[in-house]
Amino acid sequence: MKPVFSKHAFPAWGLAGLLHACGDGDGGGGGDGGNPNPTPLPTAKYTLGGTVRPSVGTALDSDVNDPVASYQSNDAVADAQPISNPVILGGYVNRPGTGPGGRSRDTGDARDIYTVSLLAGQQIDLLIAGDGIRDDLDLGLADLDGNLLDASVGQKRVESLTAPANGDYLVIVTAQSGASNYVLTIGQSLGASVSGMKLSDAFVPGEATMHFRDNGTTQSGGLRARAQALGLTARSRGELTERNRLLGFDDLRRMGVNQASTGAGLPGFSGGLQLADPAKRDKLETLYRIKALNQDPDVVAAMPNYIRRPLFVPNDPLYSFQWHYRQINLPQAWDVTTGADAIVAVIDTGVVLSHPDLQGQLVDGYDFVADRNNAGDGDGIDPDPSDPGGQFSSTFHGTHIAGTVAAVTNNGIGGAGVAFGAKVMPLRVVGQFGYGTDYDIEQAVRYAVRLPNDSGTVPPRRADAINLSIGGSESSADSQAVYDQARAAGVIVVAAAGNESSSTPSYPAAYPGVIAVGATDLNRALAYYSNYGSWISVAAPGGNKYQDLNGDGKPDGVLSAGADNSGGQLVYDYPIWQGTSMATPHVAGVIALMKAIAPSLTPQDFTNLLASGALTDQPDGSGRNDQFGYGLINAYKAVTVAASLAGRPVNPVPIPTITPTVLSFGTTLTRQTLMVTNGGGGVLTVNSPTEDSGGWLGVAPAQVDADGLGIYTVTVERTGLAEGVYAATLSFSANVDPVQVQVTMEVANNSNGGGIGQQYVLLVRSDTGATVADVAAQRQADGSYTYAIPNVPAGTYRIVAGSDVNNDGYICEAGESCGAYLSLDAPVQLEVDRDRSGLDFVSGYTVNLADYQQSDAGEKQTAGIQHGGLRRLESSR
Repeated sequence: MKPVFSKHAFPAWGLAGLLHACGDGDGGGGGDGGNPNPTPLPTAKYTLGGTVRPSVGTALDSDVNDPVASYQSNDAVADAQPISNPVILGGYVNRPGTGPGGRSRDTGDARDIYTVSLLAGQQIDLLIAGDGIRDDLDLGLADLDGNLLDASVGQKRVESLTAPANGDYLVIVTAQSGASNYVLTIGQSLGASVSGMKLSDAFVPGEATMHFRDNGTTQSGGLRARAQALGLTARSRGELTERNRLLGFDDLRRMGVNQASTGAGLPGFSGGLQLADPAKRDKLETLYRIKALNQDPDVVAAMPNYIRRPLFVPNDPLYSFQWHYRQINLPQAWDVTTGADAIVAVIDTGVVLSHPDLQGQLVDGYDFVADRNNAGDGDGIDPDPSDPGGQFSSTFHGTHIAGTVAAVTNNGIGGAGVAFGAKVMPLRVVGQFGYGTDYDIEQAVRYAVRLPNDSGTVPPRRADAINLSIGGSESSADSQAVYDQARAAGVIVVAAAGNESSSTPSYPAAYPGVIAVGATDLNRALAYYSNYGSWISVAAPGGNKYQDLNGDGKPDGVLSAGADNSGGQLVYDYPIWQGTSMATPHVAGVIALMKAIAPSLTPQDFTNLLASGALTDQPDGSGRNDQFGYGLINAYKAVTVAASLAGRPVNPVPIPTITPTVLSFGTTLTRQTLMVTNGGGGVLTVNSPTEDSGGWLGVAPAQVDADGLGIYTVTVERTGLAEGVYAATLSFSANVDPVQVQVTMEVANNSNGGGIGQQYVLLVRSDTGATVADVAAQRQADGSYTYAIPNVPAGTYRIVAGSDVNNDGYICEAGESCGAYLSLDAPVQLEVDRDRSGLDFVSGYTVNLADYQQSDAGEKQTAGIQHGGLRRLESSR
């Protein structure tokens, strides 16, 4: 049986999966065309070349540790580095004598200071590549004179602050201990700010609540022993068990707890920064004394003595980044159903069964990976569908898919699922080498629909829908017959269309009777990678990780549950990926919502409804086309149709839906589009929009009908404006509730956005994962990098590029830019049998949101920096 490859989106912070990534053939999709009958000589050598372009809205710390990278100190207020807004910036800081050798190993690069224009409420996030404890970085916000306004000084891998008002600010990243790469993001706050120890928090200065270990050290030098001698522990008061104690500054001083200051008189910060307010200075000293306490082995946890008031906390903190649910009107659909009692079979890499956002969401599944080597779990097929990760791949693709279908919602962690009342049946067919075979997949399909299969068993109840975020380029009559059987059994099968930006059919998506799903980006346009053609059935959000058009400081990809074990330990994750793989479970989840209301809905019913336009919106306003099939899935329309079929119709309500709801023009964009649609039922009339920019913002109808629905063009004009960040609101009044779009734009004549750092281009053998060539690309005036790899023997390779800001000999680690030809999410296996030019691709930073879920200090188990990238050749360093 031929292999069928998984269309996954590979996280840039764990590049092991890229080496054995899955693609269809050599991927094509670029270069100078193909020779259909290559006959290379055994001794022939070829040259490969192209351009690495920076991802939109990126920037680079100007004094990283890589001695080859350009250098400009940004260590002091007077030398603050200008950056744009929004931005995704990669950087590196270290204390003297820590980190790899290079530019700053001996002298240290303890802080980076940036100047940026911010709007009130905008969020600054610092994502730390190190563990946040041994490699401890803090985040500060100051005015342009260096007066510290706020600081986040916790001991976790994410520090977060919010701009208090419109204005120009200094953003400070400081190393308290160790060395670490980092990613700094600035953008719209969508409610995902992490809790932590912040200067602006409400707590009592000079006090700490702390809990000693029951079995702490008793020698005279130990902190617990010193506290016990002073009568400050439970044991010294005759209690058998330690409990929280409230200690003051005087107590801490008597115990010898220092403030861990690294600044010249200002705890934690230096470089020309100051803090004149005595009350704030006491608060900052309190935070650093608490940080010192948390580093002591005798302490379970120490925290500020917080002042509590009633407040609203979003239940699923990362839901605010799941723009893709609002694009398909999912919140309105949840008012009708959450998918209770429906089952979706996810045929993929298996699932991390212990993931906190999948607890209670799974029914029994099966592992159908028959090849023991590929299985990676010690046996062939078995009843355990858990994903063990891979020797060569740690993507946990199936977990991401399952999270989109039915992640737990309203559990206070992670994000939401499309049909969070439904269940997922995990069926494993893709093994550690990143592929599955037709035969294994067929067995999984047969299991899901309760047909005889190699497991010798069937589930108690068949699935209502099957999600296949996998595909390949060849068809099979045997496979077609299995999908026909699934359809005949009443199961709706949906499959990813593929990520090659090609009209060539991908299977199983292109089989008759299978729902082929293409991908849209945040603007409801066809995603740049999505396949297209007459065989496409429907579109759903797949995202684009290389843009941030809604200005939230996070890539516009699809956020869902995930995991990583590249460091040797399983870590629960919430990665942002892109691809038709990510689009497909949106459709599968909507089908689950429909089946929960109308259990008798058949595959043919669904196909007929899709063809009628009852379940979709057509982004370009036309009928069926080769880009979107019958249109972009609309969850609210789908559930109202299902309710009508079940004999309990929902009163149709007009829902003015605007995509996107936030527009960020950054420093360079001048034109974007908005789509205004009726996401519900009934009649919706939208009036001409108004805006409050004072003249720099323009909006005009592009393709708008008599009711005001359709596409609007939004433009900005920077001419004559002073440098700074500008904000405005577009308001659309309607015959129902009005809707608004927030717009931001920056004027920055000297901004250095678009920085991804010195790019090292690696040529990697596809079969072994070995790096066989390593070249330093040449930076061009527009910020791109050109490369040429000479003397390449014939063979099959992948091309990867990235920065090495900490100079440890690895590219593409956390906090470093990374890209691959054709893209990091769809890396091409390049058949080299001639010279190739035009092998162009994008490099950028990956923002990982898993650490938004971590608790604050107190966890004394530290992982340190783990190599998750690709090693460069020693001869090239």
